[in-house]
Amino acid sequence: MERSEVRNAECKMQNAESIPVDSHSAIQNPQSAPPAGGACRVKKWIARIRDMLEKKRVREALVAEDQRLFEDDYAAHFDKAYTKTPDVGRPFLLHPWFPKGGIVLIHGYMAAPLEVRAMAEYLYQKRYAVYGVRLKGHGTSPADLANTHWEDWGRSIEHGYAVMRTITDNVILGGFSMGAGLALLAAGQKRGDVSAVFAIAAPLKLWSNAARLAPSMVRVNAWLKRFNWSKFRWEYVENDPENKHINYTSNPIAGVAELSNAMNIMEDLLKDITAPTIILQGSHDPVVHPDSGPAIFDKVGTPLKEYTLFARDRHGIINGPGAEEVFERVYQFLTYARETQRREPTGGAR
Repeated sequence: MERSEVRNAECKMQNAESIPVDSHSAIQNPQSAPPAGGACRVKKWIARIRDMLEKKRVREALVAEDQRLFEDDYAAHFDKAYTKTPDVGRPFLLHPWFPKGGIVLIHGYMAAPLEVRAMAEYLYQKRYAVYGVRLKGHGTSPADLANTHWEDWGRSIEHGYAVMRTITDNVILGGFSMGAGLALLAAGQKRGDVSAVFAIAAPLKLWSNAARLAPSMVRVNAWLKRFNWSKFRWEYVENDPENKHINYTSNPIAGVAELSNAMNIMEDLLKDITAPTIILQGSHDPVVHPDSGPAIFDKVGTPLKEYTLFARDRHGIINGPGAEEVFERVYQFLTYARETQRREPTGGAR
């Protein structure tokens, strides 16, 4: 028998023993009747406090480990031509009292946690705990990203998930751009261990052909390196991002290949998603093809899913004008999903 079961059994026995045999004498002398289950309630509170303290200790250790990893990577890969200030790349935790749930929030490709900070602050004000994950190879330099694999990004998300599980069992995965695709990928892997998913501008289909060509270019570069023809290698392309204070301005081709690999795996796992899911996209996104959102929506396995299209001509719809409308739509869906799951666990498409 598990320890918790033993405690429950003891509580039931104590409650039974606390009922006086002579109820009349107990009425005549109320002080002779001990409070039913009083000691048991105290034990439960003590156990709950111990559990909270243990989770706090684990959470602080996990967050400290993430911070140390960032500081080490930042120092090791600092490049004055490309590296931003540390506040751009540092992961963060926003933890309100009595949160409604916990969100693992994932930034996009070549970006950093600062990209999703405004959204995190909005959801924090709505009483959600939010962990802004730093994906490996980001917030440092393009050279660091060039040597990072998509599995490393998955481990970064897993670490954030572990942090959030010390706060709540109601864990939500969400992200922007590649971060949205990785949120969907992780939701497909975790299935019932995720309460909801939101994906903003997930890149299943891109306007550029670079993602399709990148794996071949990586193989060509490896072949040239093998024969000491490095001067002919094409390893980086210039990047002109919307948020130059956050994103890299040099894009490693090896990183694009990893992005392509991750999105292919994400597409295969969409059918395995069981959590309520919302897909959001801009109508004239210059990076993600407009067919991407509907294609993802059709493939997501859960019947409890929604697709929202915003009239936008930018890719980065979570920053700048109109961003709060996107945040509010996500919040509305999370509220809807929470209420629907309480009433009707199986849900239905809308």
